[in-house]
Amino acid sequence: MEAAIIALLLADARVKAIAGDRVHFVRAPQGLPRPYGLLTMVSGTEDYTMQGASGLGSARLQIDGYGETYKSARDLAEAILAVLSGFRGERSGVTFKGIFIDSRRDLPASDSGDVTPLFRRSTDIIIWFS
Repeated sequence: MEAAIIALLLADARVKAIAGDRVHFVRAPQGLPRPYGLLTMVSGTEDYTMQGASGLGSARLQIDGYGETYKSARDLAEAILAVLSGFRGERSGVTFKGIFIDSRRDLPASDSGDVTPLFRRSTDIIIWFS
């Protein structure tokens, strides 16, 4: 599913205009120019029936837009959400049944309490897929 999400985002002109190809899962390469997007799988489940796995799955994905300014972080996060929110369709062999925004928040770019010039907009989405 991760490759399908990245393909969906990098095919969007607005995301490309803001971040180029700087959208990654889990960790950004060191020294990556900003703004960039980071996606993290928070949790995932598979659906089962009495006969076994149904083929339907769900995932909570955290999307973080990082930037030198609050506006650049927010603009990237909003561009990503414009692509994903409500999306239904197929990409890279994955059928997305629905993608929904769960929560949004603004956070410091570092969770360790370090002072950093980075800004971060974070959003959780719920994805249903097969």
